[in-house]
Amino acid sequence: MEILYFGVLIIAALAGGKLAEKMGLSNVVGQLLAGIIVGPAMLNWVPSLHIIHVIGEYGVLLLMLNAGLETDVKQLKQNMKAATYAAVLGVVLPLVTFPILALMFGIQLQTAIFWGIVFAATSVSITIAVLNEQGKLASTAGSVILGAAVLDDVMALLLVAGYAMFIGGSGLGPDSVMPLVAFGLGLLMRRWSGSSHFLELSNSIGKWTLFPIFFGSIGLMVSFDNFWNEALLLVILTIVAVATKYYGAGWGAQLAGIGKTDSRAIGAGMISRGEMALVIAQIGLSTKIINHMEFSSFVIVIILSTIIAPIILRPLLEQVTD
Repeated sequence: MEILYFGVLIIAALAGGKLAEKMGLSNVVGQLLAGIIVGPAMLNWVPSLHIIHVIGEYGVLLLMLNAGLETDVKQLKQNMKAATYAAVLGVVLPLVTFPILALMFGIQLQTAIFWGIVFAATSVSITIAVLNEQGKLASTAGSVILGAAVLDDVMALLLVAGYAMFIGGSGLGPDSVMPLVAFGLGLLMRRWSGSSHFLELSNSIGKWTLFPIFFGSIGLMVSFDNFWNEALLLVILTIVAVATKYYGAGWGAQLAGIGKTDSRAIGAGMISRGEMALVIAQIGLSTKIINHMEFSSFVIVIILSTIIAPIILRPLLEQVTD
């Protein structure tokens, strides 16, 4: 039966991706929406099984490995200043804004700080897929986004580790750091003479199996059970989630001397929260920092930001220079 679920999810995600492309949207958006449609939120053809999310994580690792294989290390180093500025401001702005917002909604200070940590994280995998799709992975904006996203993830992991030290309980696990390890492995493998052939093969495998499973599995996590009761809060959180990364990372890139057009693309490229924010939110749930209702709200906002990011990023990438 599980094989059937995988088959339905893959077919739906691939079809959704193609339909999205025909509508002028990103393939990733279509695959995410397909997961929502066939998942528990709507048709309930595919349940949100643990095994699906486990296999989906392999898709994240392959996506990160391929990103490392395609990354020009020299260009990455050249843009490290801009990447650092974009990452730091892209973390600081949500880290300050979300706790203030949480306190306004009557959330306790300890939990309010955790809100900031959740939304300080960036998902590089979604953005990488869009950069690949647009052929902009090697552009200046692409290099800055990659560098900033990696630094962003490191900072997010340090933040949650530091927070866990103060509140007790477990913070980091292998799932949290493996995407960064996969990216580093890809950078090392790029020196191998057969790396281009390996990349072509791994991209083909990912495109037809692991990538649609991963993007579709995010959609499976959506639940509309408490949507209308929390609609106003979800709208506000989503707007703040998009704005804090877009302007924080964008301003950081501009401060480092990057042009406005590329800076806007960099800001948009940092909006997506995806798997890193989900991991941190899961840590919060397991350590009882947040309750199930807050976790569900976070999942919806994380997925909405993940859907919105490529919609904003795609047209901006068309304007950036290589």
